Amino acid sequence: MKKIVVLIIIIIVAAAGYLYYDWDTKTKRAALEPSKSLYSWTDEKGVKHFTDKEPPGGAKDIEKTTGFNYVKPPLVTTIKKAALNSYRRVKNALSDLFKKRSKKPDAHQ
Repeated sequence: MKKIVVLIIIIIVAAAGYLYYDWDTKTKRAALEPSKSLYSWTDEKGVKHFTDKEPPGGAKDIEKTTGFNYVKPPLVTTIKKAALNSYRRVKNALSDLFKKRSKKPDAHQ
């Protein structure tokens, strides 16, 4: 019995450690990896361009926006979203079920 309890504790601690590691590495990577610069500019003919390359010399109204690489969300976030979506589905299904039951006409009247 003690071996089973110890094994369960080890599994829980290992899972928690992995989830923390996953969250920590992905959130740091998302915050620290500015990867792309996007430019918008207007050419001589008045046409607006959007590109990831620097605009040519005659460009006007140049705007530079720095973005981030996409980093897959941490597993903890994915699990949380799935749990919330499941909870909402069950809650809505039960709510609909109780609404249908309360709208049934009474057979004795």
